[in-house]
Amino acid sequence: MPSRGSIALLPRTRRGLVLFWAALIAMSLALQYVTAMAPQRALATQVECQSFAIQTTDVNGDAVNKNQFESKEDVYLNGGPGPSGTLTPGTTIYYQVQEPDGTPLDEIRSTTVKADSSFRVQLAPFDTTSNSGGEYKVVASTLADLSAGACTKSDNFKVPPTGYLKIVNEVDGGEVSGDFKFHVDCGDGGTFDVTVTFPDPGSVTIDDIPAGSVCDVTETGNPDAPAGFHWGNPTVTDNPATIEADKTVWVHFTNHLIQDNGSLKVTKVVTGGTSDATFTIHVDCGQAFTDDVTLTAGQSFTKDDLPAGTECTVTEPSQPAAPDGFKWNDAQISGSPATIEADDTASVTVTNPLEALPPPNTPALTIEKSNNAPIVNTLPTADEGDTVTYTLDYDLTDGPVHNGVITDVLPVGVTYVSGSASSNAEFTFQSYDSGTRTLTWTATEVTADGSVTYQATVDEGATELAQPLENTASIVSDETEKDSDISDVFVAPPPQAETSVPNTAPPTDTFGSTDSAAPGASMLLILLALAGIALAVMFVAPTPASIRKRMR
Repeated sequence: MPSRGSIALLPRTRRGLVLFWAALIAMSLALQYVTAMAPQRALATQVECQSFAIQTTDVNGDAVNKNQFESKEDVYLNGGPGPSGTLTPGTTIYYQVQEPDGTPLDEIRSTTVKADSSFRVQLAPFDTTSNSGGEYKVVASTLADLSAGACTKSDNFKVPPTGYLKIVNEVDGGEVSGDFKFHVDCGDGGTFDVTVTFPDPGSVTIDDIPAGSVCDVTETGNPDAPAGFHWGNPTVTDNPATIEADKTVWVHFTNHLIQDNGSLKVTKVVTGGTSDATFTIHVDCGQAFTDDVTLTAGQSFTKDDLPAGTECTVTEPSQPAAPDGFKWNDAQISGSPATIEADDTASVTVTNPLEALPPPNTPALTIEKSNNAPIVNTLPTADEGDTVTYTLDYDLTDGPVHNGVITDVLPVGVTYVSGSASSNAEFTFQSYDSGTRTLTWTATEVTADGSVTYQATVDEGATELAQPLENTASIVSDETEKDSDISDVFVAPPPQAETSVPNTAPPTDTFGSTDSAAPGASMLLILLALAGIALAVMFVAPTPASIRKRMR
């Protein structure tokens, strides 16, 4: 016989089973109800869709069902109330451009119905249809997924097939970077203003130009040419270009950098007489041109196409024989060095002076003066404080002559070095007159060529005087007229004083310094102090009892 507790449990178990099966049956009925009601709810939603109409139009919305367009940018979608319903302002309309077969050509986009229950939106951009006739379909719906039904409308339209125009720009003759600007006129296919950045990427592509359009490209601007260059006329190929459907046609531009050039003209002049001799002149224009040219009196030489900015130096290394009865004096070269300028001619003149010699059997006494200062830029150059040695060479023709006198007048800026004047077998140094700054040599008779020398020191402050300092020497005798020659010295300005601050030596540790202490010595003192404290503690502190016991 079951116990009393068991008898009480059985009814509760049966009641739980009953409740479980009742709940399961209720859930099954609920699922069947939901399944049965779903089509009715979808039908109800479909019935609730707002009725509306759509049509393709132009940018103003004036055209009705304008199904033919010249370009994608011309296509607009217009929508509004249908014959049996009204769009609620603020309603969201979803739309998409597709292939005629429904293949999407762009993403699903949306617009909002305006207060007058209409909407208008531009459809571009969208991909190009594969349909050979250029046909597209636009679908609009109040449903975000464009589901078919009363909520969704569609309309077909056509845009002629399009192609691409690629403009390529190149540069030759030099290096440059920047923007090149182009204007493209494709007639009914549109006009475009584009920029090509060179060298990267060096091209630009215009999309969606109607096939059959003839596009003419002109260059409207380019970056500044580099220094010393200018732009020539560009070379253009494949222009104008006819656009082909789904293809890219190319137009090539080549911009030419042209070096700015100038010319050099060298002219030979002879003064003091006539000469048919040939002169050799050296022209040095660096890498642009270096060569020897030959000229006679009155002739000139011109070198064209020299890059602007080139510097040309003209020299005459030697002279031909002088005509009978004459001698050449030093060549005079004006205009050298010459800097070439664009579209201009730099001129250099080389002049050779002729000096007539005395008639035969007539004595002639001439002098030439020189100094030993270093040559800098073709001119003897000295610094303040330098000592310069002057040499007076005299030549005698058809001598002897009598009572010869040599004088040399020092310019302001140099001082005669006392006792430095020399004498020779015939000319004896007499004196230096500080008032007139004149040195004097005399000879009772002059029978042969010779020379004398002396020294002078460049004075402090000589750089402030007009440069170069001219020093003139003369020679004369009873039978000859005075002959003079000049020897110049250019006094270079002194170098500027140093303005930088000298380095200061680092500080050196000394005894008693308070800036820093030697780390090693400090540490040693600390360790010794700690050791002393430890010893004191050991002697003063009492020994623990446990240790005392063990020590017994």
